[in-house]
Amino acid sequence: MTKYLLVLYLCIGICIAGSAYKDGVLMGPGIDPPSFAQVFLVVDSFPAGATDYSTGLAFDGQYLWNNETFFHWFARMDTATGSVINSFNTTIGNRDMTFDGQYLWASDWQTSSISQFDTSNCSVINTYYPPFYAGKPNGMAWDGTQLWVGEESGRIYQMTTSGDTIRSIPPPVFYSYDPRGLAFDGDYLWVGYQSSGLIYKVDTADGAVLETHNAPGAVSGQRFQQGLTFDGQYLWSTVGGAVQMIYKIDIGIVSIEEHEQKIEQKSGIGIASNPFTHRAEITLTIHRPTEARLSIVDVAGRTVSILLDGSLIPGDYSYTWHCTGCQSGIYFAVLKTNGAVETRKLIKARD
Repeated sequence: MTKYLLVLYLCIGICIAGSAYKDGVLMGPGIDPPSFAQVFLVVDSFPAGATDYSTGLAFDGQYLWNNETFFHWFARMDTATGSVINSFNTTIGNRDMTFDGQYLWASDWQTSSISQFDTSNCSVINTYYPPFYAGKPNGMAWDGTQLWVGEESGRIYQMTTSGDTIRSIPPPVFYSYDPRGLAFDGDYLWVGYQSSGLIYKVDTADGAVLETHNAPGAVSGQRFQQGLTFDGQYLWSTVGGAVQMIYKIDIGIVSIEEHEQKIEQKSGIGIASNPFTHRAEITLTIHRPTEARLSIVDVAGRTVSILLDGSLIPGDYSYTWHCTGCQSGIYFAVLKTNGAVETRKLIKARD
C-alpha cells in the first residue's frame, strides 16, 4: 500500500512541477481532471471583462463583482448581459471575493491579507492578515454569519469579520492544495481548485467531498478555474488564463437528460406585488403531482422562512410570507419540486 501511495504522490508531484505560475497564478497546464468528475450544466456565459486575468467573483443581491489579479481592478457587472456597469482601481484584493450583505470582501495574494470594501467606491474599510502558516488566502465565501477563507495549502478556515479564526476543515482531497474559489449555497461550500480544474461540493462540518465536477472552461491545457459565488439559485464560476470567461451553472443538474426532465416538470412562481412592505403574496402553478418545498432565502443564502414542505397535486396555490421584523432588501422565493429549482427575486421596501 505504501509503495502505491509513493508512486501516486510522485505522479502528482510531476504534474504540479510541470505547471507554470506567475505570482501564484497558474499560467500553464495543471493536474488532469479525473475521469469520474461530473459535468455541470452551464445555462449562460459571457466574457469576464478583466484586462489580464479574471480571478474572483461575488454577488451582491443584484450584480456580479469580478476582479483582475495583476492590476487590482474591480468591476460591477450585469448578470444578464455581462456588461461592466462600473469599475474601480484598488490597491489591494486580487484573489477571490464575497459579499456579506453590506460589504464586499476580497483576498490578496501578494500581501497575504483579506480586506473589507465599501461597495459604493471600493475604498478599503479594514484589512486583516489571517494567521496562516502554510500558504496565502485565496477563496472567500460568506455563510450568513461568518467568512470562509481558503488557504492555498488546502485548508479552509471559518473566520469572523474582525479576522479571528473560529475553526477549519481539511482539504477535500489529499492533492488539492489551492482552494482558489469558494461559494456557500445555504448548506454546503463549493470549492474550486485551479490546477485540477475541479469544483467540489463540500460538507462544512468535516470537509467531506459530496460531489466532484469539472469546472466549465477547464479543458486540457486551460485548467484555470478561479473564483466562485452563489446568487440564491445558480453557482457562478470565473476562469482566467486563455479562457477569461464567467459561467452561470445550474448546481441541481448534472446531465442534459436530467435538465430536459426538469424543464418538463417545471412549475411556476408568481409574485402578486413586488416590491412589498409587510407581506408578500406568492402564487404557484403545479402541473403534475410533486413533492414541493417553498422557502424564502436572503442574499447570503440563509433560509428565513419555509412556506411549504409537502406533497401537491396539480393546481394553483397561494402562500403569504409575513415578513414583519425582516430588514428591507432583496430576498428570493425558492421552489424545489422533484429535483427542479425555480427562484423569484423579492424586494422588501422600507416600512
